Amino acid sequence: MGRRRLSCWLLLLFPTILCVAALADLARGSARIGLAAFESDEKQLAILLCFLAVSGIAAFRPGWRWLFWAAWVLNALVCGVLIYLAFFWKVFS
Repeated sequence: MGRRRLSCWLLLLFPTILCVAALADLARGSARIGLAAFESDEKQLAILLCFLAVSGIAAFRPGWRWLFWAAWVLNALVCGVLIYLAFFWKVFS
């Protein structure tokens, strides 16, 4: 049970970092990044907050094994998308 509790809390780090990064980007304002990018970041922040909520509930409820795995799959999916966008976007487009 101790390892699962620690792993649930570690799953919470990635969505927290993403939310902080999105909030830092939104704090610059629409004049600096452009209105379209600002509106896009607002939509992404809503999705990231839902992602943070799922990971947060999994951290507070380590006994719910299915929720841990759901949060783990979401983390893996988001990491995979970010790796694809960072390294392979220009190669395959």
